[in-house]
Amino acid sequence: MNYLQKSHNYLGLITISVIVFYANSAIAQIDPDGTLPNNSQKRTETNTITIEGGTLSPDGKNLFHSFREFSVPQNYTVEFKHSGNVQNIISRITGNSGSHIDGILKVNGTTNLFIINPNGITFGANASLNIGGSFIATTASSLNFGDGSKFSAVSPTTTPLLTVSVPIGLQFGAVAKPIRNQSQARSSDGTTNGFGGNVGIQVKPSKTLALVGGDITFEGGNLTAPSGRIELGSVAGNSLVNLEINDKQGLILGYENVQKFQDIKLTQRTEIPSYAEVRSYVDSSGERGGTIQVQAKRLLLDKGSIISTNTSNSELGGILTVNTSESVELNDRNTSLRARNRSIGEAGNLTITTGKLIVRDGAQVVINSTDSIDSVPVGELTVNASDSVELLGFSSPGNGRIISSELSSIAPLAGNAGNITITTNKLRIQGPAKVTTQSAGTLLASGEAIPATGKGGNLTVKAFESVELIGDPSTGRFFNLLSTSTQGVGDAGNLTITTGKLTVRDGARISSSSEGNIPNPGGAGDLSVTARSIFLENQGVIETNSQAGQGGNIKLKVRDLLLMRRNSQISANAGSDGNGGNITIKAPNGFILAPPLGNNDITANANSGSGGKITIDAKRIFGFVPRTRADLVRELNTEDPEQLDPSNLLTNDITAFSGNPSLNGIIQINSLDVDPSKGLVELPVNVVDNSTQVAAGCNGGGKLAKGKFTVSGRGGIPSNPIEPLTAETVLADWITLEPDIDNRANALQNRTVNQEQLQPKNYSQTNEIVEAQGWIVDANGNVVLVAQVPTATLHNSALTSVSCAAN
Repeated sequence: MNYLQKSHNYLGLITISVIVFYANSAIAQIDPDGTLPNNSQKRTETNTITIEGGTLSPDGKNLFHSFREFSVPQNYTVEFKHSGNVQNIISRITGNSGSHIDGILKVNGTTNLFIINPNGITFGANASLNIGGSFIATTASSLNFGDGSKFSAVSPTTTPLLTVSVPIGLQFGAVAKPIRNQSQARSSDGTTNGFGGNVGIQVKPSKTLALVGGDITFEGGNLTAPSGRIELGSVAGNSLVNLEINDKQGLILGYENVQKFQDIKLTQRTEIPSYAEVRSYVDSSGERGGTIQVQAKRLLLDKGSIISTNTSNSELGGILTVNTSESVELNDRNTSLRARNRSIGEAGNLTITTGKLIVRDGAQVVINSTDSIDSVPVGELTVNASDSVELLGFSSPGNGRIISSELSSIAPLAGNAGNITITTNKLRIQGPAKVTTQSAGTLLASGEAIPATGKGGNLTVKAFESVELIGDPSTGRFFNLLSTSTQGVGDAGNLTITTGKLTVRDGARISSSSEGNIPNPGGAGDLSVTARSIFLENQGVIETNSQAGQGGNIKLKVRDLLLMRRNSQISANAGSDGNGGNITIKAPNGFILAPPLGNNDITANANSGSGGKITIDAKRIFGFVPRTRADLVRELNTEDPEQLDPSNLLTNDITAFSGNPSLNGIIQINSLDVDPSKGLVELPVNVVDNSTQVAAGCNGGGKLAKGKFTVSGRGGIPSNPIEPLTAETVLADWITLEPDIDNRANALQNRTVNQEQLQPKNYSQTNEIVEAQGWIVDANGNVVLVAQVPTATLHNSALTSVSCAAN
């Protein structure tokens, strides 16, 4: 055994010895402090410590206990005795030591138990509850009542007003001390939590389990409240947490008056000496969905930790709510936030409100409904992140390992998938990662696929600054997604994105699709994007494709620019017998651009159904070629429908055809761009040797022929009227030069123009934009662009050169 191993074992023995010593010395750490009118009393028999006495409120509903110290060692049970109709046992610890609970807390009946210790509370690996009511452990300094009285743990000398009022709040002192949970206790009746593991600290079904303090840390610790309510609140000093006791919902906490919060962390613990990894679980699953509320500054889940509420019956689904002032972070595979329904009841809702949401390395935020029906509402996943949402996946090229981080809503059988709504400033998905709502179907162990019969949910993203999807083409098309989909007979949901800048690159895709070859497949949903700019780069894809069903529609509304580069696609194709979807791109004041030979395609094709309709409205379009089916047959030299794919051409193509030539779609492009075919002169077929021949121009005659048109500076002339000027172009107003009087007279004498044609026409009655074909000079000397070239009779006797006259 080497030195490091010896040192490690030695430290382990010291740690175990300290724990054992602490546990043994904790036997005497339940000491009543004598501050109540009727003081608490302790009686010990073997491994059971019985607490009796205490002061009862006049109405008999609140029983008060007060201790100088309160800790429960391993293998010990502390039982609170009471009689009558006591609803709440409220125990405060007034000394300077924190409470370490590693045994059993027991209360007969359905009475609620409060433990209040402002010095901190730790639940050891064996800590457990045997109570019929709700349980709240807090490091608050006092429990406040509705009539203004307080049961204080920091001012015990003040005689408490033993009120008949109900508790309404937890008041914290200047410092909020931490709570730590390591409990992996087994249930006394052999039941497990929703993951088949130990229950840890557990209350009875439909009851509340609450931990409210400063920093709250789970180190391989579990909380279980079957069909009940779990409250985790981490607040800073001088906070007031509202408290409501509800007969149906148990204890409900409110944080409206809290200004600052602290951190909650769930992680694993490594046990000694087996070094087994023990994960942390917070679970309110049951026949009826439970409720979980988490309130903190930062929430961190890693090492396979899970917060979950699952419903296993036809009752209402559970609700999982996470509110943090700064961040929610989930790390590692098997780490998750979950709200599920495994029966035909209403699925639960999962809501996250935070500054930043980070889901990385295979972690998941998921809701699903296994067997819901159309008449039953489906749960929703809602994320409100004021700063950003990031999903960061993990892939290892060496071993081919792909771990996808996810926000998902999945209906695997008859259930409908729930909607997902994300509202944030920036959304970033870097693959393998995905945000998806899916009617998924189920794959049996035998390999048989059972198609889903439910519908896919809708996915709505509002990202005020940007949405960025960064993929990895090597991970395949099912990763790096922002998607809605169906693998059954129900239609996929709709996908809506509103953002400033949308970027999809490196094999990532935004998709609403219908997948799987089954009879009567559902169709793809509609996909809508509203953005200032859209960039598709390196196999970036926006699609509403269908392998077997109806293709969905795509609507893109772009203010400034749609740029496609390096094999990117916008596609509303349909396979089998489905019809291609429609694509509408509106950029009336913007540009649509693809570099030459970039193989970027806009398609609405169909296999045997009708091709879709592509409508593009833009100020200018650069680089695209509209192609018919006949064009592809000619360019690809094949009529095989499988080969008639515009991606087989290097050009940037726009297509809306069908494998059935009689069902081709429509392409309609509305642009203010100048028709490049107008005004072109056909060049001669025979090549002219420019080295020996020079084109001869007409020699000007008279003084008028000596005028010059000069461009000064480095800016030059714009190549067309709407091209922006360069920074060095000099702009100057037109000026009128006084012509030579004789030449002016000659010009007027030798030219006659129909004066009617010189009069400007009124074009205000039409909205049609017509390209100027010529210009005239009106009676005031103004130059006017006109739609038709005016007819003029020119007399050039004195102004025509000899060389031109000879021609």
